[in-house]
Amino acid sequence: MNKTRYILIGILLLISTFTLAEKLFTPEQLREDLDFLVSKIVEEYYNPWLKVDKDVFWNLVEEKKAQLDHDMTRSEFYMIAAPLIAILHDQHSMLYPPSDVEIKVFPFRLRRVNGYAVVVDSICDLPVGAIVTKINGIPVENVVEELEIYGISETGESRLNWLVNYFFQSLPKWWGTEEFEITYLYENEEKTLKIESISPKDYKRTSQPVRKRSPSFELYGSIGVLKVPSFNGEFQQEIIDRMEEALDSPITDLIIDVRGNTGGWSALSLLRYFVDKPTKLAIGIGVKSYTKEGVKYAILDYGVNVYPAKKRFSGKLWILTDEDVFSGCLMFLGFLVRKGIGTILGERSSETANFGFKQHGYLLPNTKCRVKLSKERIFLLEEGEHIEPDIPINLNLEEKISWLIGKADPMLDKALQIVKEAQKGGYSTSE
Repeated sequence: MNKTRYILIGILLLISTFTLAEKLFTPEQLREDLDFLVSKIVEEYYNPWLKVDKDVFWNLVEEKKAQLDHDMTRSEFYMIAAPLIAILHDQHSMLYPPSDVEIKVFPFRLRRVNGYAVVVDSICDLPVGAIVTKINGIPVENVVEELEIYGISETGESRLNWLVNYFFQSLPKWWGTEEFEITYLYENEEKTLKIESISPKDYKRTSQPVRKRSPSFELYGSIGVLKVPSFNGEFQQEIIDRMEEALDSPITDLIIDVRGNTGGWSALSLLRYFVDKPTKLAIGIGVKSYTKEGVKYAILDYGVNVYPAKKRFSGKLWILTDEDVFSGCLMFLGFLVRKGIGTILGERSSETANFGFKQHGYLLPNTKCRVKLSKERIFLLEEGEHIEPDIPINLNLEEKISWLIGKADPMLDKALQIVKEAQKGGYSTSE
């Protein structure tokens, strides 16, 4: 164990200066909550042993119980208990941090780009586009390594993305300090900056890149581009309206851009334009049942179909995607891949196509921490299969940063060039 690791462990065990006013819970109350949490994982979660060995899980349970040997706040309990759900590697199951506790956040947001932590938004002197390399002298990769036990998501790759993209902004809370020294690279020069954490009321945390979330439709000659940054239900009618606009336009090719789309059920509304008969949305749904022989896991018919719209798209369909797609967007992509509809451009998804869903919520009896667990699992492709592009579009670090900060869109430029060449017979495409 190196010196940096000792420093990080020490930092993570500090009592946060922002939780001094929190109520304290006795070891008996904390153990009761932990037992409740474990019972729900074992009894209610779809399949606790799908991605974790039983012995590893139960050893972790005993380790966490042993740490509950003194009075703790709700926040301290969360830091101990959260890895018990994170180890399930389910993007929709989690133990929520206390929502009634005043916390501090960084005055900037990061995105993980080609393994680097890139500033994509900032309200301090840290420039957008900078690469953060150290926090208080500790390399970012070391910080991520120590925090990985809290990372949800299906794969190690996507957990790293999740930690840097979403979790890092709350690091002031975890470290219990308000002042930081940030080391970063900008325009090929290493610099340092002293910053102070701020209230999230002054800088709202977000899980989306710094771009519009509303859908839009753009024309590039005979090529249409439908941008769908989110399938959230609030955008459903807008998605339909923009798709109808595409249908009424004089295009032969349509690119649907879902990069950075974290999901939502509006995906079903869009799929309707690309089928000519009722089609099963998924291979099936994974469920757990209790029988005389013990616990059984089965894949059943989901019973949800995609029904064709009155007007359907008859041209060539292209999908532009990247590594940062989740949930309902994976459902959208998985359906198209399984049915052989359209041509996938861009990057491989960091998450696998199948995921846990139909979550049920629970409240721990004493600390009142909220828990969300997936009761079922949707199977869109073979287990472990990612969304793979038919035609990969690889960007270098500078190109990806330029898109994330809104300066340019080199991946879309390359996608348009691919489609134009295909129109001339330059690429082999799937129908």
